Amino acid sequence: MTSTMIKVQDTYRGPRHAGEYDRLRTQHALVKTSMNGKLLYCPVDLNQPNIRILDSATAEGTWLIDLAQSVPSSATLIGTDIAPQHFAAELGRPSNVQLLTHSILDTWPVELQGSFDVVHQRFVLTVASNETGPDAVRKLFACVKPGGWIELHEGNMLSIQEGPEHAAFTTFRDIMVNAWAAIGNQPSPGSYLVTWLKEAGAVDIQEDIQTIRVGAASEDKEQGERAVQVLLHLLDGMKMMLGDKPGHPTKKEFDELKRDLETELRTVGNVYYYHLAWARKG
Repeated sequence: MTSTMIKVQDTYRGPRHAGEYDRLRTQHALVKTSMNGKLLYCPVDLNQPNIRILDSATAEGTWLIDLAQSVPSSATLIGTDIAPQHFAAELGRPSNVQLLTHSILDTWPVELQGSFDVVHQRFVLTVASNETGPDAVRKLFACVKPGGWIELHEGNMLSIQEGPEHAAFTTFRDIMVNAWAAIGNQPSPGSYLVTWLKEAGAVDIQEDIQTIRVGAASEDKEQGERAVQVLLHLLDGMKMMLGDKPGHPTKKEFDELKRDLETELRTVGNVYYYHLAWARKG
């Protein structure tokens, strides 16, 4: 199987620009550090020959390319996304990493169903609603082979610290939540992962809630700065999508919020949480 450019409607409503992919790479380092250098929590033997791993919503393929260093060369590593124009160049990635076009909301090709030892997906179910989220998880779970694992990572932007000292972050959060709600998206998919996995028929479900300490709230200065950069990039993306549009802040107001948010995070900081859930197919 080789990389494909099958036409899939790009229904993602987030930004498609260099800053967004800078954010995703920084977010990868943030999450990996939070996981103590691990890329997976599910108890799969990554050294088994011919292991097959799927990374859904892979973006550029950053997670999968990193994982390639920890598995045998005989492993099959497949990443999928609806924006193939952003895939890492074939010459710049391991030969066993294949990047294909697919939407998380679509049924997976028959040849991929029931064929993976591990299926991984993170930080994409905000694009789903309470109706489409469970269906997307069910469809993804169909790709796991019996005895294999699924691992999902999703945020909960309703979990931030609030109060007068966190005014800028609260405003930032509210703008995001309101924008997502206007298009039927889910601002806290992490809190639904266990339920959605149960509905999909998964067994041995486990969950871990990761704490992200932002800016001044983090004892690890480098990690705290990564969290700041992820949020500032996200705010820049929101400005590009929403600035000066009816019902949303002006671009000038976004600029003012960014200035206030950056100051607040570097002097006060904040804390938010995201969920990891992993489960097995019986």
